[in-house]
Amino acid sequence: MSGTTSGVIFSRTGEDTNMRIFRGKTLSFSIIWGGSAPLDITGYSARLQARDRGGALMLDLSTSNGGITIDGPGGTLSFAADPALTDQVLTAGRYEVEMSTAAGDVYRVISGGISPIEEIVQ
Repeated sequence: MSGTTSGVIFSRTGEDTNMRIFRGKTLSFSIIWGGSAPLDITGYSARLQARDRGGALMLDLSTSNGGITIDGPGGTLSFAADPALTDQVLTAGRYEVEMSTAAGDVYRVISGGISPIEEIVQ
């Protein structure tokens, strides 16, 4: 993770990067593919999906629906969700971010557990 995060708390457990979402709040964070030596991801698409333990979709962000934007030369994936979307994260589950090339190669970027933090102000 790099840059500013809003509406989310990340923690590491083994290979997982767990995400806690503030329900009903704006979500904004970015990931630099390649870390301190960013890789050019021009032409890639990306998708984040979060599902509850039963497999039901809770959150779906992608380059095609505008929830993810990509700065190709900078290797940066920026994620954004409005309060109505984050309000749909009702229970604990799993999430994964993947990127795809135009040639059809698919790469896992990050994954882990996801859980909601209930909002107080409504």
